Amino acid sequence: MSDIVDRSIGTYDVIVVGGGHNGLVATAYLAKAGLRPLLIEARPTLGGPCGTFEFLPGYRCAFTNSPGSFEPRFIAELQLEHFGLKFIRTDPTVVHPFPRGAFIGWRDRERLTQQLNAYSSGEAKRYFGLLSDLEELGGHLGASMFTPSPDLARAARDVPERLAGLFDRVMCGSLRQLLDERLKSEEAKALLGMLALNATLTPPSAPGSAVGLMMRPISLASYAALDDDDPRRAALRGSTGLPVGGMGAIIDALEACCVAHGATILKAAPVERVLHASGGARGVVTVEGDEFRAPIVLSAMNPKTLFGQMLDDEAVGADVRREIAAVPMRGSAFKLVLALDGMPQYAGLPADVDPGQAGQVQFRIAPSLDYIERAIADGLAGRLAQRPIMWGLMPSATSSDLAPEGRHLLSVNAWHAPYTLSEGSWPEAGERFANICIDELTHYMPDLRHRLVGLRYFNPVEIESELGLVQSNITHGDMLPNALFGARPHRKAHDYRTPLAGLYLSGGGTWPGGYVTGIPGYNAANTIIKDLEFKQ
Repeated sequence: MSDIVDRSIGTYDVIVVGGGHNGLVATAYLAKAGLRPLLIEARPTLGGPCGTFEFLPGYRCAFTNSPGSFEPRFIAELQLEHFGLKFIRTDPTVVHPFPRGAFIGWRDRERLTQQLNAYSSGEAKRYFGLLSDLEELGGHLGASMFTPSPDLARAARDVPERLAGLFDRVMCGSLRQLLDERLKSEEAKALLGMLALNATLTPPSAPGSAVGLMMRPISLASYAALDDDDPRRAALRGSTGLPVGGMGAIIDALEACCVAHGATILKAAPVERVLHASGGARGVVTVEGDEFRAPIVLSAMNPKTLFGQMLDDEAVGADVRREIAAVPMRGSAFKLVLALDGMPQYAGLPADVDPGQAGQVQFRIAPSLDYIERAIADGLAGRLAQRPIMWGLMPSATSSDLAPEGRHLLSVNAWHAPYTLSEGSWPEAGERFANICIDELTHYMPDLRHRLVGLRYFNPVEIESELGLVQSNITHGDMLPNALFGARPHRKAHDYRTPLAGLYLSGGGTWPGGYVTGIPGYNAANTIIKDLEFKQ
């Protein structure tokens, strides 16, 4: 697509800064509503972590692996299938290796029940009972994924007495305490532990560490399941399926949707600052000095970057600017891509699962809460995790064009590799951590090193440089109770609006937080549309 931009004042109704998936979702809905948006992206390609990236010659995938959280209604409302998006609905949806054999995330609840009860008699009843109670709690918080969230104190007032203890455990207690109270097997605890603490430097023993289990219940409380196949009905996620062509196919479809509705997209144009006058946004200026004018600016960047580097005190107030710019990131993501000469073997698979099935779906490496605790403790101490937590996928198993003929690509997201090391430095520590990850993976894939024909990794500093993810924090800040609900990213900017009239926020730094949902983009676009309707 050519980046042809009419730069005259008044041409655009909205300027969207940041072409990640949230920026694209916002642009699509704004254009669909009849507005004239200009989307400006700093990188030469769209999608950020979700966009296709060639890690090795002929080996392509995204930094993210799975669209398990992408909001299904957006696919329908934006008609993304019309723009080429197709999914492969795998069964199973996830594999989680354990010392006693791999857990297989079948779509059939009865098959899940059999596995859970094999870990401990009656475990399935306890496991699904906990999920049911969390869903009931989600219905009483007064929170919706699709509107600005109330603050936590107000949400607490609406919780009935019978759920007050659960509320306290989730918001103030620890994930370990909650799971130890409700479950018996280490396997079941690890399954939910990986959901609650994905990518965070918060150990399961820390207060507030269980709040990640509330994202799915709040989504279900926001609107009813679309049908029996609604991916939100599956607690372990992954049931959306896998996009043909990898995660980048979602980005390609969103880009095509934006253009079809009249949006203009400009790539390779980093924005330096937001222009403002008389208490209102007026546009943006790029690092090259090009100015683009519009009465509304929507930032899909990390709020820390926006408020710390692209705004001044006059625009939003010194206190708000300083406080948002000071939000801690504490990132520790590490990307590892392995080129393989064939499908690896898989250890611990049950007899009814073949390697081809296992190779098609996401796998998760963290066999116990103690394992998770130790990996996070290493990260908090500035050390490389000696036994890292990993989420992986072989996208070439379902999209063969992502690797050369006869080869496979193994895409791994590993934690915890702290941005700031207590000993050593990046990039020198990169090869060491890559080998730590590969050694751990060989417990699950015994012949992995024999299959290995190439590799590439991105350390946390490189991820920040390539993607703009501050300190390699993939969620634009902690996903904890004090940084969610009405406090994300700040009480004076929690409803997608800011103290500067016409400047709006989106992205993972706004409610409902990070991960690949697209919801912040949708919410911000709707807020702009409603504000414009109110003015008419």
